[in-house]
Amino acid sequence: MRRSRTVTAALTALALGGGLALVGATSASAEPTGHWGTFTLAGQGKDYTGTVSMAGFPETTFTSNSRQSTVISGNSTWQSAATPVGAAGFGTSRGNTYLNQRPLADNDRSPSVTTYTFAEPAPGAQSWAFVLGDIDADQVTITATDAAGNAVSAADLGYGGTDPSTGSYNSCGSVVAGGWPCGRATADDPTPGSDKPTWTPGANGGTLVGNPGASDTAGASAWFSPVVALKTLTISYQQRSGFPVYQTWFTVKTASLTGTATLDGAPLPGRTVTVQAPRGTIYTTVTDSAGNYSFPDLPQIPGYTVTVAPPAGTNPDPSLVTQTVTLVGTDGTADFAFRAPAGTASIIGQVVGADGSPAADVPVVITDPNSPEPITTVTNVAGSYTASGLTPETPVTVAVGGADPETVTTGEAGAAPAPVREITTNAVGTVSGTVVLDSAPQAGVTVQLLDGASVVATTVTDADGGYAFTTVAGTYTVRVVQPRPDAELASEDGGPVTITAGTEQTRDFAFTTPPVPEAVVTSADGRVVDTAGDPAPGRTVTATPTEADAGGPVTATTTSDGSYTLDGLNPSTDYTVTVSGSDATVDFTSGLDETDVVTVPDVVVAAPTAPTPTPTPTATPTVGTAPTTAPVAATGSGPSTGALAYTGADIGPGIVAAAVLVLLGTGLVTVRSVRHRRRVRPRD
Repeated sequence: MRRSRTVTAALTALALGGGLALVGATSASAEPTGHWGTFTLAGQGKDYTGTVSMAGFPETTFTSNSRQSTVISGNSTWQSAATPVGAAGFGTSRGNTYLNQRPLADNDRSPSVTTYTFAEPAPGAQSWAFVLGDIDADQVTITATDAAGNAVSAADLGYGGTDPSTGSYNSCGSVVAGGWPCGRATADDPTPGSDKPTWTPGANGGTLVGNPGASDTAGASAWFSPVVALKTLTISYQQRSGFPVYQTWFTVKTASLTGTATLDGAPLPGRTVTVQAPRGTIYTTVTDSAGNYSFPDLPQIPGYTVTVAPPAGTNPDPSLVTQTVTLVGTDGTADFAFRAPAGTASIIGQVVGADGSPAADVPVVITDPNSPEPITTVTNVAGSYTASGLTPETPVTVAVGGADPETVTTGEAGAAPAPVREITTNAVGTVSGTVVLDSAPQAGVTVQLLDGASVVATTVTDADGGYAFTTVAGTYTVRVVQPRPDAELASEDGGPVTITAGTEQTRDFAFTTPPVPEAVVTSADGRVVDTAGDPAPGRTVTATPTEADAGGPVTATTTSDGSYTLDGLNPSTDYTVTVSGSDATVDFTSGLDETDVVTVPDVVVAAPTAPTPTPTPTATPTVGTAPTTAPVAATGSGPSTGALAYTGADIGPGIVAAAVLVLLGTGLVTVRSVRHRRRVRPRD
């Protein structure tokens, strides 16, 4: 199906890092989550760049020489949960963005090439998928490289996930529950929802080809779920007929890992938890004040290794320190229950600065009078320290930051250590600041304090966008994760920060959101004429995209010469033009950009019909008759016989005058009738 939308650019950069994933035990039962990718796009025709962002997935960027690429909202076309990819655990893409792209040119010799590059190897084990849609009058060649840069086989691309028979399908609502309304039957697609592309594997990758007739249809789709970890994915898109466009979705299945770290049953705050994925990616987090940790979005793959460093003085089973876990189809938990050696005791304490904030990386020395060597350790990101293997129920000394030691009495052997009172030290300083986005404070942003390449402390900003680290003297770097994927760091208050005891330093971070680029639109000129070739002024012209997700209609009014201009059209989009008062239509495709103004074929409407005048009736003259009554003789003294008596009036001249008037009237009527006939005679 031909689809295109306004090219919108959204700019760059994905959030740093990712969540951790650990799984050991099988006690969790929550359903794993499917996440569909969010696309951003920048650049222009034949030179695009962009990003794809998904929870728990490596930072993904792409380049493309497509002549037109567009990010679509996903509200009018989507993959439903009942499609093969949705049913495989990825759910529905509805409301999530996807990428529309055209070939480099509309011929079979100029494919567009789009290459996705993963900052870390994209996970294998079929934990993520990509979907290609609208493959009908076109074909797609797919290749990829693995984590070592080697070409990936067709089998390892994972056509159809675990069941290749589901690889090609149709996403229309007429054939799949919850699908998008794919429209009425057309000449190219007499049975909407019936078309599927054909997959042909090759030595490296393979080719997806649309229907044999290269006809424009709806919903033809295919999905792939890679078996091996990928470094790059390349899609070459080629025209077979018409003006095709194809769609790309990304999706990942994630699961969460939670757990608790304890010492002799007491919570261990601030312990670093490290997870390494089989593809080499490393995730880290720290336990909270209750000893709990969580990695909410890890790709669902087997073979994670999870490690928590044991507290000083413990002698744990190696299987407790490092666990191998699997996250496929379920969430998981991995607990780390450390214990002091048999017959000994442990202590857990916390060091804070003068303002009560946890003091990280502070040296602590614990001396047991019954042990020949003291235990030397440092506080962690929560200001916490521990020591095990101590003599039970015995006073031991704790020296913090070189200050005079304080005495602490241990508990019973094997018993949970009683909380040691906070020890305040003045041998620390503080660095603090705020994180804002477009001048608004940002809560929940991750901030790290680094000593060289080592993370000394990690925190998140509060409701006011504030953070603070308290630690021993030294030179450090503060690192902030972007508040949102497209945020740009507008200003940073200085570089490395030197902390000295009893001082406070400030490092603020101001991010901005790049402005949304103006939509690229184009124009078209046209003319409306009647069947006689005369202009048709004052007509309303409406250009409507032939595809439902290609924008709204654009209208214009014809001028005195029948011409009109349609402004605000989406580039490279198929439109149908209609004219008020007529059933006539024409189709056209808009230009590539704002400089490409196309000419619409003339719309021919019926010529106006001249009204038929009502003829004026012809007058009919009335001719009088001579009187038939004989004159009556006058009374008087004259004779009773002979000529009529004279009455005093001479009638001869009157009769002559009447005759003349009748003749004149008849002539006038005749002349008028002739003139009337001349006026209503039809034109040649």
